[in-house]
Amino acid sequence: MQGKGVSLGGRFAVLLLVVATCLHAPEVSAAQGEGASALAALTIDAMDNEQHILRGGFPVDAGVVRLELYDGAVLLGEALLEEGRWSIPWEPGEGSEFLEAVASLETGEELRTRLDFQHLRFTSPEGLYAAEALLVLPTAPGTSTHYTLDGTAPGPSSPVYTGPLVLLNRQGQPAPLSLIPTNPPESPEAWRWRAPTAPPVLATVVRLQRFSGATPVGPGAARTYLIGQPAYSLPVLSLVTDAENFFGHDRGIYVPGRIHEEFPEWPDYWGTGNYMQDGKAWERPVHVEWFEAAGTPVLAQNAGVRIHGSGSAALPQKSLRLYAKADYGPEWFQANFFPDHSSRGFKRLLVRTAGQDQLTTKLKDCVLPGLLRQTRLALQACRPTVVFLNGEYWGLHELRELHDEYSLASHYGLIRKNVVILEGHGLLDTGEPEDVVPYAELLAYVREHDLSVLEHYEHVEARIDVGNFIDYHIAQIYFGNADWPDNNVKYWRYRGGGNTAVAGEGDGRWRWLLYDLDSSFAGGAEVNSLGRLLHDGRLGEPFVVLFRGLMKSPWFRARFIARFHWHLDNTFAPERVLAAVDAAAERLAPEMPEHIARWRYPRSEAAWQWELQNLRDIIQRRPAALRRFLQREGLDSP
Repeated sequence: MQGKGVSLGGRFAVLLLVVATCLHAPEVSAAQGEGASALAALTIDAMDNEQHILRGGFPVDAGVVRLELYDGAVLLGEALLEEGRWSIPWEPGEGSEFLEAVASLETGEELRTRLDFQHLRFTSPEGLYAAEALLVLPTAPGTSTHYTLDGTAPGPSSPVYTGPLVLLNRQGQPAPLSLIPTNPPESPEAWRWRAPTAPPVLATVVRLQRFSGATPVGPGAARTYLIGQPAYSLPVLSLVTDAENFFGHDRGIYVPGRIHEEFPEWPDYWGTGNYMQDGKAWERPVHVEWFEAAGTPVLAQNAGVRIHGSGSAALPQKSLRLYAKADYGPEWFQANFFPDHSSRGFKRLLVRTAGQDQLTTKLKDCVLPGLLRQTRLALQACRPTVVFLNGEYWGLHELRELHDEYSLASHYGLIRKNVVILEGHGLLDTGEPEDVVPYAELLAYVREHDLSVLEHYEHVEARIDVGNFIDYHIAQIYFGNADWPDNNVKYWRYRGGGNTAVAGEGDGRWRWLLYDLDSSFAGGAEVNSLGRLLHDGRLGEPFVVLFRGLMKSPWFRARFIARFHWHLDNTFAPERVLAAVDAAAERLAPEMPEHIARWRYPRSEAAWQWELQNLRDIIQRRPAALRRFLQREGLDSP
């Protein structure tokens, strides 16, 4: 299977060809001469596996009087002809190699087309990409194997497997999920759901479950195949679940649904909807498959899924959170998702849509944290990914590591139950109720003591990782993060350590977590995020009291100044940041036309390129602006 080029027309050109020819070009006899092009629509293009009916098309103006089908050399019979379509009963055997359709014309000439089959077994670790295929499902004595092809979990009344399933390219078939609005029609026009401009690419999802009578035997399973499609340039994540779990009025997590119907008022900018709900009650079962860019299967397991995010959940395309749990299957996602990452086991994963940046560049939140790899900040691993939902193309996402007690314990070799995470102004995220006390006491101490006194500064230094705190704040200031510091703030400590400044993340000091950078550079190159952090009275006091208190300490201040200038000269040197952005844009470029056609955000490829150029301009000018702000605050001397 050939990969795609970077040109805008790559996959769309293929899609147009698929629609025009239904995948299979006929073998045209020499006697057809110049009329061959007009007769090029004899196809074998659809199979009803439940009813065992094979279908195809023929040119209505070709004068077809009879159409015969052959399974290899064996004549199946004469097909039923009707308005440019033909059909015939057929049950393939495991030994079937190819089909041939032969249409006899009024002129005495013939049209022929042939379809060769790849042979697949459900139990084999087959790749994502395949030619037209016959798929063999597993069976066992005393049980019946039931299957579905629409993402629904098989039940006792689902079709019973009796022989190989015929898998053909699905282009042109309905894609009902893509036509479901995912936010209310009264949503602001700037981020209102819009119908796709082109039919989405469709994969084939096969789910199976064995039964003894009406009793399930063993766990269910699913496999995804992209039949007759060019390979994507990125990894592919296939999610399979009953459509009701995502789109049902009462329990669907991806739609406005019942919650918006009951509370239609807009209490804030983002409104209401099922997708704003959180917690175990809004977790749904899902089957997860992950394929590398070449289509190599890496992982297949059952898991749980919830909507991820707050305001961004109201946007048309939504971020998801995946949970590995014994309730569903394996307790961990064990796979090499991130080649440069030390961990191979993950309890939770994010499938993120770039947050609000899905409307603009769609890359900031995946690229910008990577600039800080040389620091000791805990960063989320991230890979751009193409997602399919129940076989429908669902657009570009980012597979990401989640900042939680599992990832922190794994990174630093800690005991998970001793990891404490707080958020905002000191609210408990992970831990015990009493775990909020040390941070509250720290802020109280800063309020009550002058940190220009060495003893007072050392008291605080023993309780926070000052280097981590400085790198974190410099990064947020450089990024000009408009959704910080009074939002998207998390910090953590290891409860098993003491309050002494011993080396290592297990020393009990507070450290900060960098995440959700989709609002970076929202104010442009000249936004004075440093002055805002130091002086803006509209920011909640608990979010800034620690930084402002520490800036009174000459020891902290000198360290902060030196580190800031070092970052501007190195970490945030324009050529370095531009190289990272350009590399990310190059990775996304082959897939953006298809994504834009599906979600309509960014509004066009031209709009996406404009946003990228605007980001490049900001990156070029940002260090000079920050140096002026540092000088204005008397922080210009390292």
